[in-house]
Amino acid sequence: KLFSIKAAVGEWQSSVGEYLNLKTIYARSYTKGFLDRITTGKVLPVGGDFPLYHQEDGKTSADLDIDISLLTEDNEKIYCKGSGVFKYVTEKVESIKFQTLWRFRTSSKKNKYLDKVMGIGFGSVLPTGSEYNFQHDVYEVQLKLK
Repeated sequence: KLFSIKAAVGEWQSSVGEYLNLKTIYARSYTKGFLDRITTGKVLPVGGDFPLYHQEDGKTSADLDIDISLLTEDNEKIYCKGSGVFKYVTEKVESIKFQTLWRFRTSSKKNKYLDKVMGIGFGSVLPTGSEYNFQHDVYEVQLKLK
C-alpha cells in the first residue's frame, strides 16, 4: 500500500455542461485532507474532482477525473492524477465504493520514484457528518519480469 488519502471538497455544482449525453459535475477545490503510509502530509486546497456522469433507471455511472496536490511533512509536493469508475444507486450515495488508476509527479528527490509508479486505488464515500468526503487507498502496481 502506497498511502491513504482522505479529502474534503467544497460545494458541488452539477450539470454545468453536457458532452456525448454525459453530464459534468464540478466539485470545487479540495478544502482539506491528509495522507499517511509511505509519507505523511496534507491535501492542499487546490485541484478537485471533475467527473462525467450518466443517470439511467435510478443508477449513476461516473468517470472520475481527479487532481490532488499533496504536501508531505518534509515540505515536498506530490501531484496526483486519478481516473476511475464510480457506480452507485442515485438516491443512496453513502457507503459506495469506487476504483481508480493513479499517476504521480514530484520534484522531491526522496519521493522521485513515484514518477515511475502506477497506482491502483480503491475508494469510498465516507459517512455523512464525517470531516472528510472521500477516502482513496492507493496501491503500487509492479511488473515482475521473468
